[in-house]
Amino acid sequence: MRKQSRHVLLEMLINRGVEYIFGNPGTTELPLIDAIQDHPQLKYMLALQEGVAVAMADGFARATRTPGFVNLHIAGGLANGLSQLYNAYRGGTPMVLTAGQSDTRMFMEEPVLSGDLVEMCRQYTKWSAEVLHGRDVPKAIRRAFRIASTPPTGPVFLSLPWDAMDEEIEQDLSTPSPVYARLRPDSKAIEEASRLLAGAKNPLMVVGDRIAQAEAVSGAVKIAELLGAVVMTQSFSEVNFPTGHPQFRGPLNVDSHDARETIRRHDVILAVGCDVFPQFLYVPDLFSGKERLVHLDVSVREIGKNHPVEVGVWGDIRAGLAEICTTLESAMSQGARAEAVARAVKMGQAKSKDKERFIAAAQKTWDQTPIDPQRLFLELKAVLPRNAIIAGEAVTSTRPLLSAIEFNEPGSFYNARGYALGWGIGGALGIKLANLDRPVVGVLGDGAAMYSIQGLWTAAQYDLPVTFIVCNNRGYRILKHFLINYYYPALGHKDRKSEFTGMNFEQPFDCATVAEGFGVRGFRVDDPEALKPTLERALNLGKPALVDVHIHPGEY
Repeated sequence: MRKQSRHVLLEMLINRGVEYIFGNPGTTELPLIDAIQDHPQLKYMLALQEGVAVAMADGFARATRTPGFVNLHIAGGLANGLSQLYNAYRGGTPMVLTAGQSDTRMFMEEPVLSGDLVEMCRQYTKWSAEVLHGRDVPKAIRRAFRIASTPPTGPVFLSLPWDAMDEEIEQDLSTPSPVYARLRPDSKAIEEASRLLAGAKNPLMVVGDRIAQAEAVSGAVKIAELLGAVVMTQSFSEVNFPTGHPQFRGPLNVDSHDARETIRRHDVILAVGCDVFPQFLYVPDLFSGKERLVHLDVSVREIGKNHPVEVGVWGDIRAGLAEICTTLESAMSQGARAEAVARAVKMGQAKSKDKERFIAAAQKTWDQTPIDPQRLFLELKAVLPRNAIIAGEAVTSTRPLLSAIEFNEPGSFYNARGYALGWGIGGALGIKLANLDRPVVGVLGDGAAMYSIQGLWTAAQYDLPVTFIVCNNRGYRILKHFLINYYYPALGHKDRKSEFTGMNFEQPFDCATVAEGFGVRGFRVDDPEALKPTLERALNLGKPALVDVHIHPGEY
């Protein structure tokens, strides 16, 4: 049976379990947009800006572990979505991004809005291609979903020319073939890694988000407890280790000179499911050369990419952790086990003291105006539903958030990845679509919120009851932090005073009023005593809401 390729494409999406198409349409997308009404199983989720559409697909894909599907508009629209495609690529989100393209019969004329869409996306995708003929649509869709969902997962891009979407082709009746991607690591690598780890006197375990993607958190916990290892995270964008665990010490900030001291305290480092260790700022000589590094990862490209490894273990993370655990249990001596237990006890005691210090510090500034972020998140913790999910993009407020609230269950916390701002609102909405039965709270910085504030319209349009909290410190605090703590010391200008050019919002914006303009209930909080009841009211509204909280910018 022959059909237009646009209908075949949509039927293939349905066959693959796709429910939502995230997008912002233009003229070159009209063939696909028109066909959607003939396929009621698919829901089109309109965003007013392309970055929001891509962020929604990213959040949905991360929460469901299935590829999100996005359709954007040719070169100009696609360019607006590139920042969030970059985040998806850096984070390994499975996604099939598509964009309409000019009619192929016009290519030589360089038509308005056209461009080399494939090259625009190539560096931020696992595969980028243009479908020049309708007959190639089934092959392209099969390949795109296979590549996006095969570990290490990531986004792919397809350019869909107007005329190719209208060609009549044979209907594709094939069912998606399963991908069996849990490849067991080499047994020799497991043996060598276990030998090194069994003899460690002060091991450090650095975890990354590919642990969460592999559903291997429990395996990571077993290894950490067996080794008595300090556990830190290279990127805490998902729950890759329970934050309340006594051995978890939070993020390893490799852009700090303190990271060098931290790393050098340990004789053996086990890196699992993370890149080792990407820096934003130049901090030389993270490693002394004496540390022995073991890296277990599904991404072979990352093993030994930037730092030499003693043992590289390539394969499925969940299987690798299980096999290392089994081998370690027989390789560790009784003395080594006793030392591991003693280390774990000390770490638990230190963590308890850290928590006491956090509470004491929060109490000292409890009635401070503007509101201290520590109070904000302790008050949020008091009213947060037990099964709530936090979606965060509040760069300098993330540390007090993680100090106030424990995230021990996989799927309870998601944070922006890749650091291109604008993920938070769309990401939270995508996560909500994947968890319609659970409360979702988006925690945003005021600067980050302005990159995607149009996403509030989508929340109102589809009645998605996400509660957004804006940590409004009236400026780009992260820039001030880097300037004072990194740039000036690096130049030897520790006493230099800055006017923070371009970093302050002298004309502050009222996010609550902006939210009302998009159809979302807005609340503004300046009084610390009004904070808890306002948060509670917003969370119980059953509608999309935004709470704009005036927080103290803190010291630098």
